[in-house]
Amino acid sequence: MMWWLRARRAHTRLPLGFLMFTLLAAIVQDTPLFLPSIWSGGSEIVQAVTLVPLVLTSVLFDCLHTRLDAAETTGVRPVRFFDVLLALGVVALALVVGEVIATVTGAASAETLGRNTAFLAGLTLLCGALFGRSAVLVPALWPLIGVLFGMRAAGDAYPWTVLLEPPGTWYASVGALLMLTTGVGAHLFSPNRFARRAA
Repeated sequence: MMWWLRARRAHTRLPLGFLMFTLLAAIVQDTPLFLPSIWSGGSEIVQAVTLVPLVLTSVLFDCLHTRLDAAETTGVRPVRFFDVLLALGVVALALVVGEVIATVTGAASAETLGRNTAFLAGLTLLCGALFGRSAVLVPALWPLIGVLFGMRAAGDAYPWTVLLEPPGTWYASVGALLMLTTGVGAHLFSPNRFARRAA
């Protein structure tokens, strides 16, 4: 498995990504951001921590696009399975970090870090399987899409946005789990997975 970690460069990229993820989450805590919303016709208050999972999912996307030709084209080694384990590990660690920060600092919004990372990781896997490297902007733009088009009223997001829902919202957690499951399935079974799309 070490050959795979080195091939994906996960052993160097992910620790740095997690460090930045943790520091940002600890710094912003419950800090609000004021972003424009089209449907509500004004500015929306969004927790800055909503954007923090993008650090991890961007690093994950980059790792999954690093290719080891010989091992991945033969199909002998379970590369896709290792990729899924990497994504699930990232989500699990994000969940732990979020809970620790929420407990230590009292920042309730930190409790969304695991859920939102799960959603964005699933979206990353799904878009990578369907569109390859060209889909890198979809997960990155999802929070902005949610703010611009996902507000039915001030402070009231549509359920499909997931990321903008408050901590403990059950349907947002279900939506994140469904997206993660869909992304894992797409990565495992789609012929147009990351390995074949990576350049």
